[in-house]
Amino acid sequence: MITLLAVVAAGVVAAVVVTSREKPLPEAAPSPPPPATTTAAPPVAFCPETAESDRVRSPSGLDGKTGPRTPSGPHRLAYFVIDDKGMHDFTGTAAQHLPMGTSQEGWVQVVVCEYPKPTDKPIGTCDGYERQGRPPLSVAVTGVQYTYKAYDAESKRLLDTFVLPGVRVCPDSVTTFDDVPRAIEARSDYTAVMGRLLPHLRV
Repeated sequence: MITLLAVVAAGVVAAVVVTSREKPLPEAAPSPPPPATTTAAPPVAFCPETAESDRVRSPSGLDGKTGPRTPSGPHRLAYFVIDDKGMHDFTGTAAQHLPMGTSQEGWVQVVVCEYPKPTDKPIGTCDGYERQGRPPLSVAVTGVQYTYKAYDAESKRLLDTFVLPGVRVCPDSVTTFDDVPRAIEARSDYTAVMGRLLPHLRV
């Protein structure tokens, strides 16, 4: 910036030019980038979040994979377990208990949602687990109540809902902590489940 000053001394007018430098304005800090938007992946199926809920979810991983039930059947099954860890596809496990000749080809036509609820009540034991230098181990089996919901896959219409107790299934090995075995939870009775679902899979 240049400033012109007039100085009067002894009747003489002198012009004095004073030059000063302005401090540059600080550059504005760059704006932070907008937060990245993340879209959660849809659940693998439209099963409600809880056994008590009637609200099916949308969208889901079954979108575009379902078809109407034909009058003759059999109808392809998709089977999902919903627990405190999320939703899991158990179709392969459940399909092993379907009657011979039940097709698993084509569009999904019936969706089954399973909801386990541990009761922690002992219902038996699994025995004879060998330990080196020690007597065989006996492990408690605790009860689980299973709620099942069956849906028409295409319309998401509820076809059936029922409750069955879990059954004692002894694994080949068990987990111990400080030589104390962890209790074994009763498993879903797939044979009983498929027997209940059979009318919906054939009609």
